Parts: sequence; structure tokens; C-alpha cells
Amino acid sequence: MRVRNPNVQRIIETQVKSWFGDLTSPEVQRQWKPPILLSRERGTVAEEVTERLSSKLGWPSYDKELIIQIAEAAKENPKRVEFLDEKSREIFWEYTEVFLRSAKVLQDEYVLYLKRFIRTLGRIGGCIIVGRGANFIIEPDKALRVRLIGRPEGWKEAFIRRYEVREGEVERVIEEWNREQRQFIRKYFGADPFDPHNYDVVINLDHLGWEKASELILMAYRLKFPSVNIAG
Repeated sequence: MRVRNPNVQRIIETQVKSWFGDLTSPEVQRQWKPPILLSRERGTVAEEVTERLSSKLGWPSYDKELIIQIAEAAKENPKRVEFLDEKSREIFWEYTEVFLRSAKVLQDEYVLYLKRFIRTLGRIGGCIIVGRGANFIIEPDKALRVRLIGRPEGWKEAFIRRYEVREGEVERVIEEWNREQRQFIRKYFGADPFDPHNYDVVINLDHLGWEKASELILMAYRLKFPSVNIAG
């Protein structure tokens, strides 16, 4: 089991309101920055790149696990979302119930809410979204779409540490996860995640590694969105 993300409470306290607030307000529009969408082969251990990007940019990152953690944390302490107005709070708890019951409900319902959630994150911007078909949900001209492939030096040790997989099971687990990813994208988006035409940049980590990959992504971001001022 992965360690719970220490940023969950900060994200709840500072961003939940904007998820369901007025995304057309001048303040939100003025601060908007296109998000970075990371798709990956599981052997890349893309979390290593995500963490570097998040640190360089000061942006939060979202993956399936973090979305569920946010829902769990909010349910454990409902006072964390009391600042929402009645309508927004009702919508938030509806999302929460679906994400927490995702293993028990029809996947179609879960994916419907996931798509809505990712579209909302895309309108807020200034974040990194990992996997879950985000590059097929947010418009191509409103995000940088990146695909990570390959296996950088130290990938196996990082993979075992992050996912607590036995060394002898690593290859089988990666093959299974990649197969599930392909099936998920084909079923719900009618696309192939392994097709390079679905991305702005495809980075092979075999000879670049995580740090250089993060630098390359920032370079690509500046080239695609030259008018957007970012750190890093």
C-alpha cells in the first residue's frame, strides 16, 4: 500500500472550493495555466517525473490514488468542506461517494464522474494529471500531452519501493497494468494509448532518466504555450 500523500489536506483546504466554484470568474481565468497530462507505460515509474515537475512548478499533481485519498479524507472530517456553499457541497459529496464506491459500482458510472472531475481540473489548470485518459478528455490545445515510455536506470528498485511488488512479480505486474490501461482507454475513449499521435511529446526514458525528462517536458511546455509564465 502506498503512503498517503501529505498534500491531501492542503489540496482539500485550498482547492476543493475552486473545483466546484465559478470557473468563469475573472480571477480564475486570469490565473489559468494549461495543465500537463502525463500518460505512461508502467515501467517508467512516472511518479518520479511527476514529483520533479510538481516541485519545479509548485503545481499539485493528481492521479487516481490521490483523488480517492481526497474523498476519504473529506469523508473522515466533513468540516473540511463546510466552506462550500450548499449546492457545491452537495455536488462534492456526490463525487466523493462515487470515487469511494468505485470498486463496487459499475465502472461506467465511475468513469463518467472521473471525466467530469478531470475536465474541472483542466479548467482550473496549473496542475499535473497522471493517467486515467486525461489527454483524451481535455482539448489538445488546452494542455501539454506527454507520453513516457522506457525504463530508466533504477526503475525496478523504484517500482518495487512504490508499489510493494515482489521482485519476481515485477514483469508480470507491469504487463498486466499496461494491458489494463490499453483496454480501459479503448473501451472508454475508442483510442490506443500506445499511439504516438495522441500526444504532443513522447519521451523514451531508456537513456534520459527522470530528471532530464522533467526538463524536456518544461521545454516543450514553453514552446507550446510561449505566453504562459511558469517557474522551473
